[in-house]
Amino acid sequence: MRPVRFLCTLIALVAGSAQAFEYAGLDRQVDPMLLRQMFPYSHHEFWERGSGSVVLPDEEPEEFEALLDEGDGRYVVKLAPDDTRAEVTSVSLTLEVGKVLRMTLGFEREGQGIRPDAIEKRFPPCRNVLDALIARYGEPVDFATRLEDNLEHRVRTWAGIDGVMRLDCGRFTGRKPIFAMDLEFERASADALPPPKPKARPATRPAAKPERKK
Repeated sequence: MRPVRFLCTLIALVAGSAQAFEYAGLDRQVDPMLLRQMFPYSHHEFWERGSGSVVLPDEEPEEFEALLDEGDGRYVVKLAPDDTRAEVTSVSLTLEVGKVLRMTLGFEREGQGIRPDAIEKRFPPCRNVLDALIARYGEPVDFATRLEDNLEHRVRTWAGIDGVMRLDCGRFTGRKPIFAMDLEFERASADALPPPKPKARPATRPAAKPERKK
């Protein structure tokens, strides 16, 4: 029975690694048109690329649907409390001719104040989101940090058949709380994937000198 059980476990692991990345029931393959139905109580808007204009579905329904179908720009959904799921408070889709290139899930809740402690309260702990991702997709393939305006970004990246997934967590300089800011899904491309880690070359032994004939 042990070989059969091992084979079943191996098949399950392979199948899990081949699935597309998703969180809270959302993935990059989502149809933009369906977000209106999924989040009926939320605020929807489309930022049209190159024009600087913002199109709202209630004011210009035909143009809004046309942009979702074949437009270029950013479709943003700010979730209402009744639509919030798994601590996701916003959904942003980057579209090119109606196709989703990138999806970003935001975790910031409503709140006031610009002090670090006030900002930290508006986001869930990084560990909440990170543990859920690791449990489903395993350890990330890359971890990088960068400092911007006293805020350290701690970015973890997973790579899969459909593209990459990045979790951006933040920590203010000199403070302990680490909070989840956003989760990004991007279409697979050579530029999106983290560079492969160089493999260590095995040490070579010096060639033995041939013995001189006496």
